[in-house]
Order: sequence, then structure tokens, then C-alpha cells
Amino acid sequence: MYYLATEACQRLPAPLAGRYTVVNRSPLVVRDLYPERESPPPDVTLDTAQPYQRLNPWRWAIPEVHAQITPGRCLLLDNAPLEEDGAPWPTLGHSWPMAQTLRQLGWLLQLAKLWEPCCRQKVASSLLASANIGVQGWQVRLFYLTHDRAPVSLQALGASWLALTPMADELCAVVQALTTGKFDRLDALVAALEALAAQTNTGCRVQAVTSATHPGRRELNEDCLAYDPQGRFAVVCDGMGGHEGGKLASLLAISSLQQDFACLSDQALPPSELRAQLANAAQRAHQRLWRLNQRQGRSGRRQLGTTVAACFLRGPLLHTVHVGDSRVYLIDRRHCQQLSVDDDVLNLEVSLARTTRQVLHREFGSGQLTQALGVIPPNNLKPTTQSFVLPEDCLVLLCSDGLSDGDFVERHWRETLLPLLDGGNLEAAGAALVEMALLELGHDNISFVMLQYATAAPRSDGD
Repeated sequence: MYYLATEACQRLPAPLAGRYTVVNRSPLVVRDLYPERESPPPDVTLDTAQPYQRLNPWRWAIPEVHAQITPGRCLLLDNAPLEEDGAPWPTLGHSWPMAQTLRQLGWLLQLAKLWEPCCRQKVASSLLASANIGVQGWQVRLFYLTHDRAPVSLQALGASWLALTPMADELCAVVQALTTGKFDRLDALVAALEALAAQTNTGCRVQAVTSATHPGRRELNEDCLAYDPQGRFAVVCDGMGGHEGGKLASLLAISSLQQDFACLSDQALPPSELRAQLANAAQRAHQRLWRLNQRQGRSGRRQLGTTVAACFLRGPLLHTVHVGDSRVYLIDRRHCQQLSVDDDVLNLEVSLARTTRQVLHREFGSGQLTQALGVIPPNNLKPTTQSFVLPEDCLVLLCSDGLSDGDFVERHWRETLLPLLDGGNLEAAGAALVEMALLELGHDNISFVMLQYATAAPRSDGD
């Protein structure tokens, strides 16, 4: 196991010197020689730890606090931009010249969407140094979060981007407008970048879709799924609500969502409006279940409820919406990234900077959901929507927790899913995935939809 260290720890205090060894100096990477041992828990009240915790909803780009080396304030960061052998990802500045415009747009869009949450935590300056930004394929991930010494302006972000060369004329015009203050709102910048990405469509399309659902060792399958045969959208729901109640909840939600998504497929909406409509679709499904619960007097565990994980693809843009702990994964030739963050007690406590994932995941009840369709007042539901640029061949996987429990996807994607990007059989791989999950898990219903996405753009050394 390899971790980023936040402070110089070349001289580790005993007895930790026998456990960790420095394998890279800049950035500082240490190897845990005994990962099976319990790690020293961090002090989550440290001002250096708090921003990592509070930015937990953006875990696809932000490392998380794993442990603390004491005495001292040195934190070890997990989920960092490191390869499996501990090698740091290439930096944004290093990779930029070799990347095609669509990939560059995807990187800048991710940084733009990190801007406001980083400003709230007073670490926006972390986004200004290209050497602090690791990139791998479509994704950016920060090495460290640094506290702002003074308020940082949006124009400063544009100035940092101007140093990235070469840059296509259309993109350069947007960055120059940002630098001169012509974008007074972040959403206007995001809209301009997303419009460029849509125009830079290089023949991207969904080549194939497959799905599977299995009851596992349970009598009843309460999962439901649906997808457009052309791959324009897909949705997975995991129902709850007592005997047969969960099945009814997921069926009603799928029916509502599928109808709304089909209508959206025929509308030429800008990405920001499309995200709003995806959230509205989740709200309508939620209200349908909520009203039924109210009419039938259902409460507590008898309430009809369901999770939802859904995606909508248009050109090179992937839009997602989720509620609960059904997940969205993006898998490319380099890694498997969970895009969604479960709506559960564990992630809530981490985001409130009260504890860490490593400490809380061992406690009973940490996986209890904090929201699901149908079970909380409509005004309290907050669906999460996101958008990402897909500049390369990849797989989009939506699944219920019967497939994702125990980091099953993260542990098996290389052997079962990676070959699909080089011409493997999608349906056969899906069937094999179910069989493996039944052998290793099987305690819950197992359901997924998998979309195989491809771009006609030629690959280069920087891809």
C-alpha cells in the first residue's frame, strides 16, 4: 500500500520507521510495509485534515485522510494520484502538450467544477499549480490541498490555464475571456467549456449495452433496471420496503424515470439544463413513491423506497444522477473510478469532518442510507448530478450494492472488464461478472447495466 505524505517524514519516529519507508521525494510517497496492521488514526480536527474530509463528495478528484504519523502533523493520504506501484501520476503541465483538445477540455471542466467547493474550504490555490494536479486518461486528481493565504479570484484560475500550451484557438479564446474577467459566474465558464466539448465530438458513441439482474441468495429480486437500446440512457434501482414492497418501489421508479429519460433523449438541451432535468426526473419518481406511502399509511421499514443510479450520454458528455448507494463507475484502460458517492452515514460523517472512512467502516450502521427515493419529505431530497467528458474508449457501469459491496468491482475490474476495451464479448463478460459475484457475495440482489463507449478519434502517445 502506498500513500502520499503531507509533510517531510524522511526521519520517521520509532517504531513507525519499521513500518513505513519513503519511496518518492516529490511528491512524498511512503509505502506501508505492514498494511494488515491497524493504521494510527488521524486527528480529524487538524486544520490540514479538515479540507480533505469536507471535500469527500468530490472523491474522484480529492485524496482522503487515511492515517497520521505521530508525533507531528504528518498525514497519510489514500485515494491519491498514484499508480498501484506508488509511482505518481503525470502532472497536468507534463501531459497537456500530448493530449487532444477533447481530453484537455475534460481536464479543465473538472478543475472548474472543483473551484467553488475548494473556495468554500479556502484551498482554491490548490487548483492553480499544474504540478499539483495529476492526470491519468480522462481524469484529474489533486496531490495536495493547500490553504489559501488570501482570497483567490476566478481570473487567477484563467491565468494558470494560459500557461498550458499548445491550446486550440477556440479553447484559448475561452481561457483569455476568463482571465480578463468576462466570465463573472462559474456556471457561464462551465457552459462555455461544455459547449466546446459538444462541438469537439469525434464520432463518440455507445457501441453496445448489456445488463443482468439476479436475486442472489434472496427469495425476491427487488432490483429493477432499464436502458435505451442505443445507449442514450440507463438506470438501476434497488428497492426497499419489506416483503414485495421493495420490488414495487423499484418498478414504479423505473417506470417514471424511463419515461422521463426517453423524452429527454429527443430534446436538444444544453448540459446544464439536462442536469437539471435529470434531477427533476429523480424528484418526480420520489414524489410518486412518497404520495403512495402517505396514502397507504406506510412508515418506518414498511415505506416503499428505492435507490437510483442513472446515466445519460450525449456525444462525448456523460451525465449522471444518483440517490442512495447504487453506484456509477467509469472504467478505462488505466483504472476503475467510482463517480458516485454513496448517500450513507459513513460518507455523511466523513464530509462533516467527524471521522475517517477507515475508522467508521468497521462500525455497525455506517452503511445506513441518509436518503432514498420515497422515504424522506420531497423538499429534503437532494439528487446528485455530475457531468464528465469521455475522450477515450471506456465502460460505464451502473450497479446495485449487491455487486459493489466489499469493493468487488475495484478488485475484479482488470480481469473481467478491462479486456472488453480491446474487443472482448460484452454479454459473456457480464455473465461472468454475475457468477463471480454470486460466489464471493450473493447476500443481496445483483444488478447492473454496462455500456461500452468508443471514440473514433485516433489514439496518441498521450492518450
